[in-house]
Amino acid sequence: MSVNVVEYFNKIQEEGLKTIKQTQDASLAAFNEFRSFSKELSEKPGTIPSIENLPTPTQLVELSFNFASQVLELRKAYTLKIAELLVETQKQAEASVKAATQPSTKPASK
Repeated sequence: MSVNVVEYFNKIQEEGLKTIKQTQDASLAAFNEFRSFSKELSEKPGTIPSIENLPTPTQLVELSFNFASQVLELRKAYTLKIAELLVETQKQAEASVKAATQPSTKPASK
């Protein structure tokens, strides 16, 4: 069996680039949302949030830790998927080694 390593590397690189682009697009979308908010505030004088509309320090802590928890859950799910892939890869490698090292059961040709 022949494995085309270059094809695998190309596929991995393509997926990596696709992921980076998606991350950048999401970042740009978030920046545009903030820009829209800033523009709206400047176009409508008097709509600047007052102190009572701002989150309290306690609310900021809760918001921050909620976000951090969500990020941690995403990282955990991602890491568990990597671990599952590694387990499968290990099983495949063990099966390949076992198959390659077992004596042939074919009858010897005369």
